Amino acid sequence: MKEFSGKVVVVTGAASGIGREIALAFARRGARLVICDINGDGLRAVGEELEVMGTEFMAEVVDVSQAWQVEEFCDATYKRMGRVDVLCNNAGIGLGGAFEDLTLDDLKAVVGVNLWGVIHGCHYFYPRMIDQGGGGHIVNTASGAALSPLPLLTAYTCTKCGVLGFSEDLRGEAALHGIGVITICPGVIATSIMKTATVRAGEGRWTPEESRGKLEWIMEKRGLPPSRVAEKAVRGVERNTGVVRVGPETYLIDVMHRISRSFTNFMLRSFIKFIDRFF
Repeated sequence: MKEFSGKVVVVTGAASGIGREIALAFARRGARLVICDINGDGLRAVGEELEVMGTEFMAEVVDVSQAWQVEEFCDATYKRMGRVDVLCNNAGIGLGGAFEDLTLDDLKAVVGVNLWGVIHGCHYFYPRMIDQGGGGHIVNTASGAALSPLPLLTAYTCTKCGVLGFSEDLRGEAALHGIGVITICPGVIATSIMKTATVRAGEGRWTPEESRGKLEWIMEKRGLPPSRVAEKAVRGVERNTGVVRVGPETYLIDVMHRISRSFTNFMLRSFIKFIDRFF
């Protein structure tokens, strides 16, 4: 898909960060937008930006971990817009900490949004995209964590590996209907995800507040702007690229893990020991 003027683009998790930038990137290219997020205030702010741009759009407050809400969102989208050309399953939350410090509620929450959110989006929108004809694209946001294990992110990594595997399998099926499936794997990006992330810390480690503060500092100082992810996502749709890596670290960890899983596991253990010893 090379031309987006008049096309209908759905973006979940559009109230901030990568989702916001994806919505604005498609809007600048003349697309009609359908945006949702659980954060109503942030969603309204993005809606105001779209209004200034003269973009036709609709916005709904949706919790993508709840199937019935995504189903109603899909119904409302087709009732208002008539079709969907690009579906961007972007909504996600953060969860960090050693696995033994995480609760089952933590795990259910991150799986519910990060993995089930993608599945719910595809479950309700994809069949209708097939029925409407004319092809289209699905863009699922994973992470660099899907390419290689990362320290103290077991649950988060689990969800993002799930998104990548699901998307790559669906890509083969969807191609039969003229629908492309693209997986975005961003590295360190300067978003606000850590401000709302759940961070657990065991006795003797950093407090959750200290951990969150350090991670926010890293993302702000080292992270790429989310607009970079959005532009690469749009380019991925234009070229129907299967996996879009964003940031030099994603290429590095992907290559390292492919060459030697033993080496990446060694580096993972060494990094965790370093944290335990010095922090």
